Amino acid sequence: MNKNLYNKRIELPEDVVGYLKQCYDSVPNADDSSDGYRRNKELRNSGYATYQQLKRMKNFFDNFNGKQDEPSFILNGADYVKGWVNNTLGAWRDNDERSKEIKSVVQQNQYIKPHTKDNINNLNRSSKSHNTALGFFDLEVTESLKRINELIKKII
Repeated sequence: MNKNLYNKRIELPEDVVGYLKQCYDSVPNADDSSDGYRRNKELRNSGYATYQQLKRMKNFFDNFNGKQDEPSFILNGADYVKGWVNNTLGAWRDNDERSKEIKSVVQQNQYIKPHTKDNINNLNRSSKSHNTALGFFDLEVTESLKRINELIKKII
């Protein structure tokens, strides 16, 4: 669904990194085998998160059924980081959707994967019996669409 977002990275805001450090410090007996320990350490050391990491974090928070004072919940950033992850993923997904909507005004099939049609013959007819009086108009429309596409690409 969101293949356009794969491998997208975001720099972690200072307040999120600081909060992860506080969470790390608040669980004194945490070690490499503790749930959330490696993720917390990796996020703080790298300073960024990928779309895939944010998806895994969202999955953890969405499926967490324990108490909010459990070390795994705290090491993953508790409610503060949960909210940040949900907001970030939501914004990315909304922007991707909005981009597709804008492009669909000018280009077709933004929501459909590109494909080829089998067993279709004679799409490009060589017949010249068609009226070409509107050729200039077609060229003008094509050039306008090209300009619009270039502007959209600059915006996005």
